[in-house]
Amino acid sequence: MLGSYFLLAFACLFVIGNGDLDLWRDVRRPEHQALLQKLNEAHSTARPAYLAPKAPTPPLPQYLPSAPAMAQSVAAFPSIEYAGSSSGNVDVAASDDIARNVLTFAQNLSNQINANYRKTVIFSPLSIVSALALLLLGAKGRSYSELVTVFGQTDMVKLHEQFGLMLQDVQQPTSQTTSPVRQLDAWHSNSLRRSLRNYPRNRHAPQEVHVANGLFVKHGYNLNPDYRQAVVSIYKSELQMLDFANSPATARYNINSWVEQQTKGKIENIIPDDLPQETRIVMANTLYFKAMWEIDFIASATKVENFYPNGEGSQPVIPVDMMVGAGAFPYYEDQQLDCRIIGLPYHGNLTTMYVIQPMRSSVEQLAYLQQRLNADAIENMISQMTRRSTIIAFPKMHLTESFKLNTLLQAMGIGGIFNPVQSDLSLIASSEPTVQAPQIGRSYSDGLGSLQRLVAQRQLAQSSKTPTPPSDLIVSDILHKVDFTVNEQGTEAAAATAAILKKSGPEVLFRAETPFILLVRHDLTKLPLFYGMINEPPTAKASVMHKN
Repeated sequence: MLGSYFLLAFACLFVIGNGDLDLWRDVRRPEHQALLQKLNEAHSTARPAYLAPKAPTPPLPQYLPSAPAMAQSVAAFPSIEYAGSSSGNVDVAASDDIARNVLTFAQNLSNQINANYRKTVIFSPLSIVSALALLLLGAKGRSYSELVTVFGQTDMVKLHEQFGLMLQDVQQPTSQTTSPVRQLDAWHSNSLRRSLRNYPRNRHAPQEVHVANGLFVKHGYNLNPDYRQAVVSIYKSELQMLDFANSPATARYNINSWVEQQTKGKIENIIPDDLPQETRIVMANTLYFKAMWEIDFIASATKVENFYPNGEGSQPVIPVDMMVGAGAFPYYEDQQLDCRIIGLPYHGNLTTMYVIQPMRSSVEQLAYLQQRLNADAIENMISQMTRRSTIIAFPKMHLTESFKLNTLLQAMGIGGIFNPVQSDLSLIASSEPTVQAPQIGRSYSDGLGSLQRLVAQRQLAQSSKTPTPPSDLIVSDILHKVDFTVNEQGTEAAAATAAILKKSGPEVLFRAETPFILLVRHDLTKLPLFYGMINEPPTAKASVMHKN
């Protein structure tokens, strides 16, 4: 059965070297009677997988494969092996605190991006923060002090262990394969049978979430064995050796191919130009998310309607393809913040798109709300949501965004990693020459042991009175590219939906026709997969610019 789907693909990439790099809406109007008519017509205890013993990973190849060979060697998405999290390993309090800090990071970054007006802001906090975690793992000194503020933790072993478990649970297709100690918000079970029994749902639609890390290392450059072990055991990173100096075009091709395959073709050419010869490491993180709505939008009800950036009824207006859906959706109004929040759950009861909108929204009011919101306020609103019979109108969107994050992160207090004098990422590299890369294990002791040794190395350097020599690793660029699609397909759900509306009518009418905030949240881990501010959605295509 066809159904609505939501697709996201994100890529975040760090280029590390020692040289410069020029990369890179309850509206109540008479028309609702017509809308209702339209709707009536439409009708355990096992070890965590990433710590479970597995076959050792082969050593890094000591040759550079050809570009076609490299492309063929990268699987699009290997199946996720998961034995079930051990409740003894998951620290829910620590995980929730990490998630709150990641959401805070998302809001701060959104504020920086919106310092100069943008029609839309779409980015993946989880993708960016996952990449920052790889830097934090190998940072000392000022670089460490700045990066650690993103996560708000002091115990680095626990941070990386818990964040690794969170990333593992994010990628699970059902709640049965996630840690049993993680709990969903109350609205997930709030009158669930009563609220959903009469609504058609996508019962068998798959949800895909894949997070991938890739480290592309200069041929012959030595990684700290404990760093290498940790990024593979905890963060499932793929390691590849590339010849940046002699074959920059091939290196760029291989990295772009890896990103494209990990995002199933959604992110192309993230590195548009050849990399400098002095590049030592490229760190890439990708996040691919595709999910069906729990309750479909009604494809036959989509039509061109006005979107009002400056408030309902104001000028100018933007014609957008407005989708219409009906069902029992989680909803809450916050009188203190003068806003409301609605949730659009995805099939599987794991992930939800939350839409937050001022009661009388406009670009100005949304910016004001964004400044007042914080992670605790958002979590508090979500905790008070209950399912309500709702008609929702929401713009159909396909957005692509590209960001160069250097200046934005520096404005947020993360600047040392870009400065050759202040950067200290020396735990990434090894001063000891190696002829062949050591075998990499994936067991509990391998992952935990490497984390503990990295912490010891950092503490030893901090206690030493000898000045730390300048690091030969600085972050030249942090690139982030997003492809975002939200739409509707299929009409089979419409008839049954219309039947329940005809009997009882909606409690809530929610029209996203004025600016709003989007938060795609994995509800078990509370991690924000996606965050954005929509001031002006994409205009309707010229071929369909007519009123129905």
